[in-house]
Amino acid sequence: MIIRHEYSLSMVDHEGFVEYSNTIQPMFKVVSRNTIRSDILKMYKAEKVKAIKLIEDNKSRIAITTDMWTASNQKKGYMVVTAHYIDDSWILQSKILRFMYVPCPHNAETISDALMGCLMDWNVDRKLSTLTVDNCTTNDAAIPIMKDKLFSSGLMLSGDFFHMRCAAHILNLIVKDGMSILDKGIVNIRESVSYWTATTKRNEKFMETARQLHIQSTKVLALDMPVRWNSTYVMLSTALIYKSVFARLKQRESGYKTLPLDDDWVKARDLCDKLFLFYQEKFLKYWDVTHGIMAVASILDPRYKMKLIEYFFPRIYGERCATEIMRLQTICAALVREYKIKYHVDDENYYSSPVPSRSDVTLDEYVDPLSDDDLFVSRTTPIDLGKSELDKYLEEPVMPRSTEFDILIWWKTNGIKYPLLSSIARDILAIPVTTVASESAFSTGGRVVSPHRNRLHPKTLEALNEELARVLFIYYYWVITILI
Repeated sequence: MIIRHEYSLSMVDHEGFVEYSNTIQPMFKVVSRNTIRSDILKMYKAEKVKAIKLIEDNKSRIAITTDMWTASNQKKGYMVVTAHYIDDSWILQSKILRFMYVPCPHNAETISDALMGCLMDWNVDRKLSTLTVDNCTTNDAAIPIMKDKLFSSGLMLSGDFFHMRCAAHILNLIVKDGMSILDKGIVNIRESVSYWTATTKRNEKFMETARQLHIQSTKVLALDMPVRWNSTYVMLSTALIYKSVFARLKQRESGYKTLPLDDDWVKARDLCDKLFLFYQEKFLKYWDVTHGIMAVASILDPRYKMKLIEYFFPRIYGERCATEIMRLQTICAALVREYKIKYHVDDENYYSSPVPSRSDVTLDEYVDPLSDDDLFVSRTTPIDLGKSELDKYLEEPVMPRSTEFDILIWWKTNGIKYPLLSSIARDILAIPVTTVASESAFSTGGRVVSPHRNRLHPKTLEALNEELARVLFIYYYWVITILI
């Protein structure tokens, strides 16, 4: 109950709780705060042992996301490490490995040491695929340190794609750069929206003027938030609808001093076009590093295969598209070779199943009258050893696009047909392109490190946070199941 409802550990010492417990059962002895803490740590350790065993038994690679967070009530830095993998039932799993305190300074060496310790503690350092982190100089410096400490031959393609940059963070940087350039051009529009949304009376006057001008829109003015670029789009698009209202109110309201000029409205309309230029510049900066593994994931989607690459690469790279497609084909071929070595695959034995001879059949077994014909067909039909499993997969028609399509179910079903590719798909499709999974743990951490819990020991905090995450998952799963 303390974990699920996020109560203070000291609630067992509260006079009201003691009286309540005695009223229900006078013979019940309320446990102490230290006992509660000890029980929580025992629960955490028991669950950790189960989780370690589960991950160790899993045959696929593990993708890691991690991020740092500073608890405002403690002024301490915490790192969350989340593992992502596809289990033997082809279900995507995400599990928090650690929510740990990281002492200052939070430089590359400290972060890499903390992360490496976590990976080795959970015994996943030899089965990693990628590490997804935010785009900051500290993380960029920590990655080479991590790769030096890890067994490089155990990484996918010797670690060439070990570093995954958070796509959500990249997108935010792209738009933030564009917005900073165009900010001066839309300042009057922002000030105008701020003025007419400052009070209820002004807002009512604004909407009444819009009604007089026969503007049919029901959208309401909303001031943007600088850290949320999409809110700027909403603000500008709504303001453009009411462009004539601002001009009319300038004639009636002496206190309104920031009427946008015609040039301001033109800049607002051109915002998307301007942002595209910044998008290209920053997009290519990060895409050149990460597009290989993301493109492979696209190829392993039977709805697209090479078609999506062939469609978008000319638009992204222009004359360089042929070179980039060849580079991608080289990556795919290298992955196939690596997995053949990993699983000790021999082409001749891998692509043809042995057919038993008549001498292998006992008298007690039923003898199929057409078994001789099967033997004849298997011996006289040539086996195409020139084409790899990847070639055969790409030659087949793409699947129709459908929102109900489940790519994991498809690979689970077709794993017998493409055993090598299914192993690759199982590792690649588990790789997250953002750190959102790790960042979401901070919302839980923010509730755990509340003002009345700001003196919690880091180990207790870690146990509370991970147990709360587990309890919330069980609760939400139950609610969803009931609703469905």
